[in-house]
Amino acid sequence: ADALDLEDAVGSCPLPGMLAQVWTRGLTRGEPTRAPGDRVDWIKAQGRAKSMRGFKNEHGKSLLIHAPLKDLGRAGTGIELFFRTLRWLFIVLVIATCLGCVSLAANLEYNKHVNTPIVVTTIGPCCKTSPSELRAQSIPWFITFLLFLLFLYWLRYKQRQVAHSVDRRYITTGDYSVEVRNIPLLANESALYQFFEQYGRVSQVQIGFRCSGYVRLFERWKKHDVELAETRVGLALLAEQGHALDSARAATRAAKIDTLQNEMIDLESEMARLQAVELISSGAAFVIFETEAGRRACLKAHHLSAWTRFLEMIGWTTKHARFGDSVDLSVVPAPEPSDVFWENLEVGPHEVRKRSLYTLLVAMGMIGTSLVLLLLLTRSKDSQIALLKRTGATLAASTYTRGVSLVAAVVVTAVNSFLRIAINQLTVLERHDTKSDYEESYFIKLSLAYVLNQSLLILIVSPNPSTWFVEGGVYAQAFYIILANAIVPELFKVVRLDTIFKRYVMGTFVKSQAKLEELWQPPEASLGEFYAGLLKTVTLGLLYAPAMPVVWFITTSTIIIKYWSTKYALLRVCRQPPTLDEGLSEVFRELLSFVLLGSVIIEAVVLDSRLDEESRSKEHIVLPIAAGIMWLIYKIVPLQRLGCLRNYVDNRSNDTGGKVFSSLPGLARYRCPISQPVPSLATIHSNSFGTVEAAPGGVPSSLETIAVQMPSAVATPSGPMPERTPSLFGSAYEGNSGRWQITSDTSVSPAQYPQPAYELPVQPQSPPRAPPMLLAVTCPENVGPGAQLIVQGPSGQMVTVTVPSTVFPGMIFHVSV
Repeated sequence: ADALDLEDAVGSCPLPGMLAQVWTRGLTRGEPTRAPGDRVDWIKAQGRAKSMRGFKNEHGKSLLIHAPLKDLGRAGTGIELFFRTLRWLFIVLVIATCLGCVSLAANLEYNKHVNTPIVVTTIGPCCKTSPSELRAQSIPWFITFLLFLLFLYWLRYKQRQVAHSVDRRYITTGDYSVEVRNIPLLANESALYQFFEQYGRVSQVQIGFRCSGYVRLFERWKKHDVELAETRVGLALLAEQGHALDSARAATRAAKIDTLQNEMIDLESEMARLQAVELISSGAAFVIFETEAGRRACLKAHHLSAWTRFLEMIGWTTKHARFGDSVDLSVVPAPEPSDVFWENLEVGPHEVRKRSLYTLLVAMGMIGTSLVLLLLLTRSKDSQIALLKRTGATLAASTYTRGVSLVAAVVVTAVNSFLRIAINQLTVLERHDTKSDYEESYFIKLSLAYVLNQSLLILIVSPNPSTWFVEGGVYAQAFYIILANAIVPELFKVVRLDTIFKRYVMGTFVKSQAKLEELWQPPEASLGEFYAGLLKTVTLGLLYAPAMPVVWFITTSTIIIKYWSTKYALLRVCRQPPTLDEGLSEVFRELLSFVLLGSVIIEAVVLDSRLDEESRSKEHIVLPIAAGIMWLIYKIVPLQRLGCLRNYVDNRSNDTGGKVFSSLPGLARYRCPISQPVPSLATIHSNSFGTVEAAPGGVPSSLETIAVQMPSAVATPSGPMPERTPSLFGSAYEGNSGRWQITSDTSVSPAQYPQPAYELPVQPQSPPRAPPMLLAVTCPENVGPGAQLIVQGPSGQMVTVTVPSTVFPGMIFHVSV
């Protein structure tokens, strides 16, 4: 269609003007665009979102969907273990399905007289008078129980093997680092540097200062920066589209711009003030050694047995050096830099446990509410069915029963979605100091909610086993729940409705590139949520498949769907998660063992309730009793003390091959937010482009960036940059961060903005360091983390710069030269 004809048709279109314009532009260009003068670039936003999602290989290219699982180990042991667990579970479930076919054939043979499609596949109506047939039904279940018990040992063995394999394949910052706890509040990095030099050459010491207030200010600054860019573009559009006479709207937006600028300057001043005062340690620090041998020597010196610590406590011996001759430091392997929540380091472990208890109680209250809803629905169903049967409406009662079963499945699925969102927010309030700890806590609470709400509540509201196998009973409701669990969560994992709404609906109405790129950011992936969904699927299969073998087919199919949907979501939908260890897999294994115990109990109840009183004996529950004894042996006997079943701790191997940390490009360092430069409200002036704002790249993507924005990857600073004044607590930028302009020759000079009215103290540090020059570099397209760029330095020399691991094409990062 001709674009001019469509534009002329807008005037006679019955739709409102704004909607008609959006509709017209969508037809003419195939994408939501703007009026002349608008500066949003949808292709750029899409390209940046594409560069941020998924996993990248060593060349910066996105991994393919069929990429081998060992490539997913780039994000740590947790991701690779999750997919390998799915593969191993699939093998176990295939064997369980083959065994279930024996029970399914027997059920179909004995239930020929049953006309209900779901009930005919269960053990319920048959075997009421024959204990021998009932024992035959329990043999396939017992073999399946043994398979899952062996799977728990196998998973424990593979956890250690995969962790060692990932550690051997990839060199990360954690291979050179240790985490130090119990340091004095006023400790400085120089003293820690000298203390740890006794174990090997130290590359970096970063104290985790108390910075929760600073991080909150920074988050507010980022939101204001995006809102400021949006408001400025909106004001420019009013003038370009001929709305200059609308003085009220223009004045309102101009006043909003002034307010946002003043608030951002106040936030910058407050952040600089927090940096200027005496920084207080959170009690934690991270030390990076130049070689892995130094790290191993440090861990060995501080790893003491309980007996040695007792002897030290009574003063009989001293096996390791103490910091300051009095402080006993706790030294453990450090998490990766991307795994650290710096603002939460100040929260002690006792406070975290107390918060975890509170959030667990709130989650239990939500599950109790779901129980009440399900009880009301069940009682209403029972009374209505009784009424229909008294009136002789048997067909109507059957139809009503199936409808209520479907409604119950929908209610349980909806409550699960609400619980997932609520538990996520509650877990954030616990303030764990690493992403791994957060994911483990989130996984435990979410798994508990899933298992209780979706697996056990229907059993709790119907405690009489004689009603489980009737039409509309427990197993009929469970069938629809299991079927919904196989489709709905995996569909929403791939098709993110919230992301689609933000990109294609909200993105249609934004005015600035910064806001558009914010809406197009890929969603975060939660490994704890993935593990919780897997545990829910296996739980439903273990609890209901022994008495309804057709569930084995659904559960096995769900594992296949879950494998590919999760892999697609990680590689094509979500951004790469931080590096996580095997802790989630270990928690999953422990919870699965208790689910296996629940399967034993359910099987014993089902077998005991199927016989008539005159035929009942204890012989038919011999196998469940034997399974319970074997489960107790599994939990009591400490087979985990065997070398092949122990937790893998990287404190003895030399997987780095003797390589020096500073010689490896792309490895991230530990950076406390409050030790980084303060972001600044900046403008970019260019004679060729006129005056434009410092967006879209103007919103720092992390606390490691500042807002000295430059239009190209090569910039030559001239004039003084913010002074980096030494401090007893390490290298913090404590001079005025300044506001900078880019002139036509790309030189850097201070802009004429009001400066914060305060004097910052200068504290000496030994040895002194020369003030660095900050160079802003834009990551080119088709370049990923670890790539090396050659840029022009502050004195005209050419400098080799390594792209950090958290930077993607189009993002601006800063290096000190």
